[in-house]
Amino acid sequence: MISAQVYRYFHEAKGFGHLETPTHQSMVGSAKQGHFFQLQLELDAQGLVKNLRFYCPRCAPAIACGGYLHERLVGRRADQELTVEQVVRDLGGLPPQRCFYAWMAVEAVRQALS
Repeated sequence: MISAQVYRYFHEAKGFGHLETPTHQSMVGSAKQGHFFQLQLELDAQGLVKNLRFYCPRCAPAIACGGYLHERLVGRRADQELTVEQVVRDLGGLPPQRCFYAWMAVEAVRQALS
């Protein structure tokens, strides 16, 4: 079952696509295998996220995780603490077989900033 929050983030997803000149980026998973999460960030000199784009399979939980990152990070410091449990909770839960997308989103942020 998919929560109302997941549907909202899916239907109102901001940030789906690609940036022309990202300052930071990462890819978690494998596009060849079909499960991946690509993240691109544009940070200013103070570490604030000016822009964020993500690309992933066209799956409601995956896109909801990306939309959540966009809402959570744009205009704020990129290095704020973000956990898988927090993403899942704030999305109102995810189907058990799709929780790995929350992990991929959080890991993408971590990798992009390292």
